[in-house]
Amino acid sequence: MSAPSATTEQMARAAGRSAFGLDATGYHVGRIGYPDELIDALFARCGKSPDILELGAGTGHATTALLARDPASLVALEPDLALVEYLRATLSDPRFRVVHGTFPETEAKGPFDMIVAAACFHWMEPQAALAKARALLRPGGVWGMWWNSYRNPGMGDPLADAITPLIADLPMPPSQSLDRHYAIDVERHRQVLEDAGFVDIQHQVYRRQRTLDAAQARALHASYSYIRLLPEPKQTALLDEIERLVERDFGGRAPNLVLTGFYSARSPEREEQN
Repeated sequence: MSAPSATTEQMARAAGRSAFGLDATGYHVGRIGYPDELIDALFARCGKSPDILELGAGTGHATTALLARDPASLVALEPDLALVEYLRATLSDPRFRVVHGTFPETEAKGPFDMIVAAACFHWMEPQAALAKARALLRPGGVWGMWWNSYRNPGMGDPLADAITPLIADLPMPPSQSLDRHYAIDVERHRQVLEDAGFVDIQHQVYRRQRTLDAAQARALHASYSYIRLLPEPKQTALLDEIERLVERDFGGRAPNLVLTGFYSARSPEREEQN
């Protein structure tokens, strides 16, 4: 896969700091969690009871999965104050603390055994973020980043094929072009991790197939940054059209392919840094 097309207008990274908190509950309902195998693979690379820093925790889909694996501590850094408040209201765990701030600008008291970025790394400047992550990780500590790609046109995803023309004139987030999500751009992510000095880079794509009714398709698309930032009535008109499309073209039940691109790596051991 290539990088997002130069002909596709891109949203500014700063948009990710507030777009999702506009409707935190709607965002949470519209999205799904991550494969158990992914979280298990991440923890298999780390010792028991790690100290974790989670970047861009959102509404906690990854956070709850991380807490279920019994970390010693989990600090979540979230730039959207509405989502910080959502997390504080919905997650109560003595090991968990959420901090309002952006990464890498906000100070975090390390070191950490693991730092993760679920569906948020594209909102950060990659070189600065990875340099800060390396500085906060213990030697041999684990970095993990992953995304769910819900729209995969041309890849056996007929719902995406049908909806893509409806959004052709919209600016895309930094993670996407009109026809691809960069979660599955393996060489791109390997290179950025290598350039940042990470080692033992591993990659996996998880494939899930599900079915969406018209309301679920609407909720999913209403969670996208580039749709929820549209002015009214354009946003409502687009979501109405997506609902009609599912009813008309798919009989009210549309297949949805979800690809989850997962990357993990290690901070070098001390002797490798000398």
